[in-house]
Formats: sequence, structure tokens, C-alpha cells
Amino acid sequence: MKKLLLLFLGMFASLMISAQEEAEETDSNWVETKMPFTYQNIQVPREMWNLIKDTMRADGATEKQMENFSINPTSVSVELSSLEQKVLKDNKNHKLLFTDGGGDLDLFDYVPGRGQFYLRFSPHLVNGNDFHIFYLSESPGKKIEGSQWGNGCGNMYDISKSSDKFLGLEGILLTTSKRHYLHLMAGVFVFFQLVDERLYLGYIRIKDSRYPNFNCKNS
Repeated sequence: MKKLLLLFLGMFASLMISAQEEAEETDSNWVETKMPFTYQNIQVPREMWNLIKDTMRADGATEKQMENFSINPTSVSVELSSLEQKVLKDNKNHKLLFTDGGGDLDLFDYVPGRGQFYLRFSPHLVNGNDFHIFYLSESPGKKIEGSQWGNGCGNMYDISKSSDKFLGLEGILLTTSKRHYLHLMAGVFVFFQLVDERLYLGYIRIKDSRYPNFNCKNS
């Protein structure tokens, strides 16, 4: 594995929110859940951190900003929805609220059935400044019917230009067939935005604990 640079996100009170998620039904079809908060740190590979800084400079960050910026954890929401029956937990759509820098999303908890569903990210944006999404793949990849599925362990991608696929009205369409959703999404999505001398940074790690073979550490 590539050497990791630990960016400590969230210097907040040491109180732990109960492991029991706080869920509230917002209407007949949606359940809104505030995900449990614990001390978190985001593990950004050194190469990705270098890419983040290069991107900040390309966006016009001054040397003063580059030398003095602080990291501010930002919140990220994830929406899971489906037009099909019995794909998602309790046959409901789910809005999951990750505060103070993000966290891990285990789809085992929310996608018990089979079929198609949408996944949409909604990171907190401060203003109209440039906003970026990077992806670190944790999908080892395999050949399926002659085609390569999965993005490979440790590969990094700047998906900012295609962000509408993930942030659009419904998000990206996925299916449980042949574990398509994990081949495509297993890994870490990093969201960042520089505002003045503050780097707003958050992440979501997508996994499914039913399938440890999609964890590169186990591949």
C-alpha cells in the first residue's frame, strides 16, 4: 500500500454519539438518518494530497493561501433511492447525513435486496468556488465476460468533470447484479473546496461488509 498521510479531521468534544443511528422518517418514502459520529481521520494517500495541492494552485490559490490554509471538515449527505420494490432497507429511500468530515457507508445496512438503485452525494458547499471530487479505488477488479470490471487497488481518479453523475438530481444508477455497484463504487470519495484560507474537506468510503473481497487488503 502507498504510504498514507493522515489528515486529522475534527477536533471536537470527545462525546460519542450512540452507535444506534438517529433515524427520522421525513415522508412516506424517505427516511433521514444522522450517522453516528466518532473521532475520524481521513486517510489521503500522499500522491492524492499532492494532487489536491496541485489542483488548488491550478484554481488560482496564492502562495499565501497554500502556506496558511487550514483544514475544515465538511459534511456530506448520501441519498439512496430505488424505483423497485425490496431493494433498499425497509423498502424506503434513505438520506444519510455524515457530519464533521464524513465517514464510512456500509451498503450491507441499506441494500439488502436485489435490483437497481440510485446513489447520490450531496457535499456541503460554502459558495460558488471551484469544487472537486477525487476517487481512490478499493475495488481489485476482475474479468467478467471478457470485460474488466473494477478500477484497481489504489488507483486515483479526478472525477470532478463528471461530478453531475454523482451529484445530479437522482445520482448514479447502480445495480446489485454481479456486484456492479461495488466494482464501480468501492473506495473513498474525497470532496474538497478552497475558500479564502480554508480547505473544506470531506469523504465517504463505500464498502459492503458482506463482500470482503472488495477490500484491497483482503484481495
